[in-house]
Amino acid sequence: MTKIARTLLNAAAALGLTCAAAQAETINVSTWAHGAPLQEAVIATQPDLLKMIPGEIKWLPISSGLAALAGMKGGAYNIVNGVGNPPVTTAIAKGVDLKVVWAQFYDNAGLVIDGSLTPEEMAGKTFGTLQGASEDFAFNGWLDAKGLTGKVKLVGLERQAMVAAFKTKAIAGGMNSEPGMSEMVAAGGKLVATVSQMAELGYPALDVVVADAAFAKAHPEVVQGYVCAQLGAYKLMTGADKKAVFEKAGAFVGAQPEQAVKVGTNWPIWKPENELTQRGLGEPGKIADGQVAQAYFKTGQWLKQAGRLDNPPSLETIVAHIDTQFAEKALAGGCK
Repeated sequence: MTKIARTLLNAAAALGLTCAAAQAETINVSTWAHGAPLQEAVIATQPDLLKMIPGEIKWLPISSGLAALAGMKGGAYNIVNGVGNPPVTTAIAKGVDLKVVWAQFYDNAGLVIDGSLTPEEMAGKTFGTLQGASEDFAFNGWLDAKGLTGKVKLVGLERQAMVAAFKTKAIAGGMNSEPGMSEMVAAGGKLVATVSQMAELGYPALDVVVADAAFAKAHPEVVQGYVCAQLGAYKLMTGADKKAVFEKAGAFVGAQPEQAVKVGTNWPIWKPENELTQRGLGEPGKIADGQVAQAYFKTGQWLKQAGRLDNPPSLETIVAHIDTQFAEKALAGGCK
C-alpha cells in the first residue's frame, strides 16, 4: 500500500467509515423478466426505498434462477431476487458462496386439472410440470402426499407451452404459474391446489433474496439497506396506496396497469412476522428447523432421486448459507 493510499484509508477510518462505505458502489441486482410487479420492481420505482441502499443499483434482467446464481459465482450479480428451491439448493451443492438473507414469497402457482376430473381420477393421465423449478418440487411433493407418485405421467413444459397443450387436450392439466395458471382455468380447468396449500403439506416452493457471500461480508451496509428496502416494499405492497404502487412497479417490468394491480395484489407475499420463525428463515440459532432450510434439504433429496444432483448439500451445509442478521436488524427497527 502506498503512503497516499494509507493516508486516505486512515482518514476514512477517522471519520468512522470503511472503504466500502466511503466509495460509491455499483450494485448488480437481478430483476425477473416475467412482468410481475414484485418487491424489486417496487424498490426500483420508489425513491424513498432506493435511499435506504448506499450505492447505485444496476438492474439486470434474468429469466433463470440457476443461471443467475451461476453468474453470481463469476461476479455478475451481487444480489439475486426471487430465486427458488432447486436453483439455491443446486448452487449450494456446486460451491456457490451465497447467503440467503430474506424470504420474499411463495410462487404464485397451482395445479390445474381438467374440469371434469377429480384429483382421485388423475392416475393414468399426463400432466405438465415446470421441470426443475420450485413448482416442480411442490407438485411432486403433492403427488406423493396424495399417493399418486408413479401413477401419473409428467412432461416438462414451459409455461405458455403448457397452456397450449392443455387447450388442445394433449395433457389433462399441469402445475403452472401465473398468468398460465389462470389461462388454464379459463380454458376449462379447475384449480385443485395452490403452492401455498402444498406448503402446508411440507413442500413449499419458496422464493428468496440471495446475496453473494463475499459481497455481503465486504459491504454489509449495502445488503442491510437492501433487506430494509424489501421490508419497506412489503409495507407499500400491502398498504392503502398499493394500487398506485403496483401501477408504478408494473411500468418498470412492462406490465399494463390493470394487470399489474391484479397480479401484485394476489401474489402470496411473505409476511415479515414469519421471517424469523419456524415458518421462515428460522429463529436465530434454530435455522435448521426453519421452513427454508427444511425445504432446501428436501429439494436436494428430491433432485438426487430424479437424477439431477449427485451430491445434495447436508442440512448443516444449508444452514451455513442462511444468514439472518440482516432480517434481525430490519425487523428490530434498525432501518434508516
